[in-house]
Amino acid sequence: MRAEPRPLLELDGVQAYYGLAHVLQGVSLTVGPGELVALLGRNGAGKTTTVRSIMGLVSVRGGRIRCDGRDVVGLPAEQVARAGVGYVPEDRRMFPGLTVRENFRLAALGSRRPRPQQQAAVRRVLEVFPQLEPHLDRDASRLSGGQQQMVAVGRALICGQKLLLVDEITQGLAPNIAADLGRMLRRVADEGLGVLLVEQNSQMALELADRVFVLDQGVVVHSGDAAALRADPTWMAQHLQL
Repeated sequence: MRAEPRPLLELDGVQAYYGLAHVLQGVSLTVGPGELVALLGRNGAGKTTTVRSIMGLVSVRGGRIRCDGRDVVGLPAEQVARAGVGYVPEDRRMFPGLTVRENFRLAALGSRRPRPQQQAAVRRVLEVFPQLEPHLDRDASRLSGGQQQMVAVGRALICGQKLLLVDEITQGLAPNIAADLGRMLRRVADEGLGVLLVEQNSQMALELADRVFVLDQGVVVHSGDAAALRADPTWMAQHLQL
């Protein structure tokens, strides 16, 4: 009997705070290699806090977070990134005045990988997003919203050799562009990365995901196989009226 592969991401009883506000109250979840896991919930449920906790951007005062078996609680964000974790924040964070090429070069340098691996990572991003190639020497902050989101995901892919954390990738985008980005995330998961997707578009997330976790007031209130949940109208009505 073959052993299950070790999860790329494990949260076990995570307690996270903003100042005195106790936001995450014992969150546990896993993401395996080649798996896309959706994290759903109402605004303010703790979804963004979860990914920020993984990246070391929020105070974690209890529980454990492991990335590919390594305990990352207390590590600064740059060290979490060097452990193979790519992060796409919800605000995209383009650097004004930097071209698309320069955004990718900074991400590659920050990964601390050997130069040939950095170059290979950039080439891979351009294979995933061939639309960006004509815009490599344009100021990234002046691109369309959809193109900026591709740049943000591309930077995260350059850093994230193992795991990708994606926060609200479709926010403010036209439906066709959102669908293209969703297919891209499914593709990189199918190629072996683990993907944790925070997404307000619950219907799209369910279509993409292998498994789903639902947060409410900092607590996981439901989890399950995405295909089974899509086929359950009772569950859909109860949990996706967000």
